[in-house]
Amino acid sequence: MAEKQHRTLRFAIRSMAAVSCAAAALIGPAQAGTEIMRGPAAATDGRTLSMNGRQLKLANITVPEPGAECLLRGKLRDCGKFARLGLIELVVAAVIECRKTGQDTYRCKTEDGYDLALGQIHAGWAVPTQSAPAHYFTKMNEAKAKNRMLWSASRTDGKPGYASSLLKKH
Repeated sequence: MAEKQHRTLRFAIRSMAAVSCAAAALIGPAQAGTEIMRGPAAATDGRTLSMNGRQLKLANITVPEPGAECLLRGKLRDCGKFARLGLIELVVAAVIECRKTGQDTYRCKTEDGYDLALGQIHAGWAVPTQSAPAHYFTKMNEAKAKNRMLWSASRTDGKPGYASSLLKKH
């Protein structure tokens, strides 16, 4: 009886190993080397997450640096701090999955698939970089049309166009 249980167990282990090898073959070399991180995250600025002891920069967006001042709703504000608060709202109590896209950049989403960089653009706290996907620019134009956050902000000299000046940086 014990011998039969051992054979059954060995068969099950070999079957699982074969399924694992087949799955690995289906994933193929395109997935090899793709870095994926998953877990809770904290916003360290409007573009950077701290996850598992690492700093992960969101790909394809530009945000105000911490300490960057702008005139928002008639008052001088730290727009970098506000951009960070926007990212905090997106990640609080969420499980985040980040896939490496470049040397130092990641595409991060919530567990239900919400793209964090796109969320920052939607809220008006970020603008897309030139290499961003087309739908990021569509979302930016919507935020601009609705005068969301940085799109309603002025530069410290009082001239309008704080968000537009971020576009020119990259």
